[in-house]
Amino acid sequence: MLPCFIPSYHREENLKTIKFLSKINYEMKDVYVFIDNEAGDENEYRKTAEEYGFNVVVFDIEEARRRFDYVHRASKSRRSAGQARNMFFDYAKKHNIERYVVMDDDTQQFQFRIKGKYVKTASGETVKYIFEMVADMMERHKIGLFGISQTGDFYGSIYNKILRNKVMNTTFYDTRFIYRGERGVQDDDTSQFVGVLNEGFFTGSLADGITLQQTLSATSKGGLTDLYNECKLYNKAMVTPIQYPSAIYAEKQVMNGNRLHHRIRYRYLAPKLLKSKDRSNIAWDTYEEDYPFTNEPKRD
Repeated sequence: MLPCFIPSYHREENLKTIKFLSKINYEMKDVYVFIDNEAGDENEYRKTAEEYGFNVVVFDIEEARRRFDYVHRASKSRRSAGQARNMFFDYAKKHNIERYVVMDDDTQQFQFRIKGKYVKTASGETVKYIFEMVADMMERHKIGLFGISQTGDFYGSIYNKILRNKVMNTTFYDTRFIYRGERGVQDDDTSQFVGVLNEGFFTGSLADGITLQQTLSATSKGGLTDLYNECKLYNKAMVTPIQYPSAIYAEKQVMNGNRLHHRIRYRYLAPKLLKSKDRSNIAWDTYEEDYPFTNEPKRD
């Protein structure tokens, strides 16, 4: 099965994604949980791994910090989900893993939706089939980054498009075309996909079919909750406007309880794709000098 990479922090006893994957009979030998070497809970994760059969990978957090661009003020702990996810690439290269999917550690289920409207809970077989289908589509069309939408992307109305620009939460990678694509102390996944679009590459997420059942952020113990509490929402809202000020700005949003959040003006963010007979213009390797896409800062 498609290798599944899961970043985790202090959730060794509450790995919802592991429980979900085990329930749908995913090949657990193809599942990798990444933790850092400063968290102090490696033995607890390995104990859980013995029960479920997944792999535990420990990465060097100091190496992750050294190579990461926080964009805004780093948190006191100098941690971010993006710097953890960026460490996946070297592991994948070392072990000849060309394609993989990244999931958060709190995934509980997927829904099946048509035009944004809920139909039913997606079966395990459907989820596994769609994962392979997305990976095959990316290989065929030479796309480095793609995703599956989440329930929070739809607000009641009919959604007639088959694709969304947004890529986060359940993200697929082809390491031939992208390498360490995230930056920012928060909103690092947003930084990645808007950076990809800004460079003129095709990306997006499925707006039809299976949809990730979104869970509440910054409420569960462990994970990113500590980071949210350290940095607050102003820090999060400013990461992408700092990077792309001509296309992204921060505003108070009524639908988000008047909290500060970024707003993306896509018409100013990305060049338009021109149609061609064979649609080969969406391939990321069209110009050799343009790939792999990376956000890693150039340092000596």
